[in-house]
Amino acid sequence: MNPVSPVVLETERLYLREFVKDDSPAVFEYAGSLENTGFLPFSPEPMDEVVKYVERRLADQIVSPRRHYELAVCLKDTDEMIGAASLKLSEDGRQAELGYVFNMRFWHKGYASEAARGLLRLGFLGFEVNRISAWCDEENTASRRVMERIGMRREGLFKKDRYTRAFAKDGWRSTYYYAILQKEYLMSLPDGEHSPTVSESF
Repeated sequence: MNPVSPVVLETERLYLREFVKDDSPAVFEYAGSLENTGFLPFSPEPMDEVVKYVERRLADQIVSPRRHYELAVCLKDTDEMIGAASLKLSEDGRQAELGYVFNMRFWHKGYASEAARGLLRLGFLGFEVNRISAWCDEENTASRRVMERIGMRREGLFKKDRYTRAFAKDGWRSTYYYAILQKEYLMSLPDGEHSPTVSESF
């Protein structure tokens, strides 16, 4: 595939594309906010760190074999970047971890679930992985609902397994783990929807 692809994955209201250098201000709007990043494994980031983050995403695009697909999530109607979603493939490419973060101005509109479903499709139908997992802080009920809404099952609660920062306070945090198998995903699809909606062949 090309190092930078203008559109990688389309859903009903969104498109998920490769990061570009000019995405730093949109990323900073959510990555620089404590309320937006409270349950995430990083503190609010200053602009210089956001620029480095975008540079790492650009570098990911030319790694071969590629294992990290972190994509900018944009509205089809306006082209505005509203967050990011990712699939991180295992070394053998047979499993993946799903992740997502959205600007709080766009919460409660179903965008996270829509983008996550798109990445499940990409992972299972595009990359043919066997299993996709995800995790969230025990208190992050919104993220848990996304995982359950897209058909992932809860595999367990790890009590106080992470010493990290949440809402500017350091401490031990508990983690919910979710996953879905390719077989389970395929069984949930309506007839005729067993091909990925991608703009390029991976």
